[in-house]
Amino acid sequence: MDILDVVVIQLPCSACGSRYKLALKQVLLSQNMLHEGCPVGIPTECPPSAYADLVKRELIEQLQRTWLELEENARAAGGSLLLLRERDEARIVSLNKSGSCF
Repeated sequence: MDILDVVVIQLPCSACGSRYKLALKQVLLSQNMLHEGCPVGIPTECPPSAYADLVKRELIEQLQRTWLELEENARAAGGSLLLLRERDEARIVSLNKSGSCF
């Protein structure tokens, strides 16, 4: 799994007030575009210039490296690394408290 596809920043739209989600992968791609010389420097005319400063590049790359290392460790133990949804997390917590699992 590419962790950068599933970790998102939820942002408000300055035009309508609704919220939208932006994957960290899109932030990283925006940074790459600007690094390679995207000629438009006005955020309202170029979404990459608006997205590029949302998260430091080093943090995104560190998350990606850490996720890959965690996946490798889980595979080495015969398992797999998964992301839980909130409802799954609540179920695991209740199982742990009851002592019926783990």
